[in-house]
Amino acid sequence: MNTICVSLGGSMVSRKTGVNVSYIRRLAKLLKKHVNKHRFIITVGGGYASRLYINSSRQILTNEAVLDEIAIAITRINALIVKDLFSDMDVYPNVVTDLNELRMAHKSSGIVFLGGLLPGISTDAVATLTCEVSGSKTLINISEDSYIYDRPPTDKSARRLESVSHDRLIEVAAIRDSRVAGSNFVFDLVAAKLAKRGNIEVRFVNDDMEQLELALSDKKYKGTVVK
Repeated sequence: MNTICVSLGGSMVSRKTGVNVSYIRRLAKLLKKHVNKHRFIITVGGGYASRLYINSSRQILTNEAVLDEIAIAITRINALIVKDLFSDMDVYPNVVTDLNELRMAHKSSGIVFLGGLLPGISTDAVATLTCEVSGSKTLINISEDSYIYDRPPTDKSARRLESVSHDRLIEVAAIRDSRVAGSNFVFDLVAAKLAKRGNIEVRFVNDDMEQLELALSDKKYKGTVVK
């Protein structure tokens, strides 16, 4: 049984109005249809809660590593919340906190959850590392936009990219990667370089469950593909 790794953007889980329970339930329902075909490693981001705490903490903290640790703690809380809604499946009982535990969890359970791991490393990069650790060649990145652009999408001249190489993804990621705690961008530079190193196909999707199911099934879907 092959493994699909998922980078579940924090914006899908944590919003200004609170935890996006309806979306998580729909995601669990969809993945339940695929657990007999695939194993899953799901890395959960920080979202609104992370940015709220980071922005507030900057009033008293200047150490980016400490701010990263705060963000990591919040991603793990988000992962814990999401994991609970998958409790009727073959889920590893804890939120994984290091790569050694990930190796053991992946051997014993069909679905594994984790958040951030190290200061300075985004959850996108962590998700890409989970591909390397598990031997997976497929990473699905779920965020608010299913496409990446050649420049920030707020720029009127931004061009949507349908299918790109790893090298092109690295170029685009480099434009917006600030290495600052709480940064919000489609896919960071470290993750892009790791994806190239591992020859990992990255599929970008949004909250549309129909498109996600197509991506899970290796069918054509609406979103950027990097390979």
